[in-house]
This record gives sequence, structure tokens and C-alpha cells, in this order.
Amino acid sequence: MSVVARLGLRPLLFGALLTCALGSCGLRGELNGAVYRDGAIAFRIGALPVRWQRVQVSGGQLAFHHAEGGTILAHASCEPRDDASLNVLTKHLLFGIEQRREEAATPLSMDGRQALRTRLIGTLDGVIVALDLVVVKKDGCTYDLELASSPQVFALRDRDFEQFFAGFARISS
Repeated sequence: MSVVARLGLRPLLFGALLTCALGSCGLRGELNGAVYRDGAIAFRIGALPVRWQRVQVSGGQLAFHHAEGGTILAHASCEPRDDASLNVLTKHLLFGIEQRREEAATPLSMDGRQALRTRLIGTLDGVIVALDLVVVKKDGCTYDLELASSPQVFALRDRDFEQFFAGFARISS
């Protein structure tokens, strides 16, 4: 599922994202400390500063919103599918993002597996968005870790996102 679909991104993305969710209504899964569980899916994440509040997003398992702009999301899919490359999986996250300008695509190691981190700028309904996406496959599942914000606050949220994904590890059920 694309970033657009999961985050419900629309032109007012950064001003009024997830109005109901800011009240924590309908949260999916359970977050206990740094460990997230939703049925058979379980993983650990790195800690975020207190200014990040957990919110619910359409189709996303774990999401946080910063009051001054930015959303961080973690999503896992363990559905049987073709063995798509990390690059192809990343491209699937970008459906709906236009005028893409990739700034970097960097292979890295996460939880003992190869991952791909892609940073880019694009537009959604004419609004400029900055994205930092990390995709990793492990034990039959694909994990997407995502930062979306306006370009104005992107650099301010980047360190938090790096801490978030650096703490990632799949947990056996």
C-alpha cells in the first residue's frame, strides 16, 4: 500500500492530519514500551521523543504525528507475494506521489537483513512532500518505515526517524 493510501494524504496533510487520531481513537495493535504487536506481527522500534504522539492512520499499524509537522509510520505485511526487490517494494509506496526527485537511495543493514533507505521530494495534489522510506524483508514479511513531512520541517524530524528505524527488530511471535 502506498504512503498516500496509508497516511490518507491530501492537500491539508501537514496542517490537519488525523484530527480524530490525535485523540487516539481506534488505535490498531498494542504498543508496550518499544514493542508493537498486532496479531502475528510483532516488532520493536526505537524510542521517539515525547512530542511524537501515537495516532491511527488508514491501513497503517503504527503511526506517530509531531504537533509541529511530520508523521512516522511503521507497517508490516506478511502476505505471500512474489519475491520483489527492495527497490520495487519502495516504488509501490510511492503511488500517488508525482514529480518525484530522489535525493538518495542507500542500502543498509537492519535486524541482520539488507534494507533500502530512499529519501525524496515529490508532490501530492500540488503540495510538496518530503519522504524518507526504509524497506526491509525478514522471515516472509515486508516492513515499511516511513517519515512524511513538509520540506520545511523534514530536517528537524530526520534524527527522530533515524532513531526510530535504528531500533527496529522483528520479534518472533
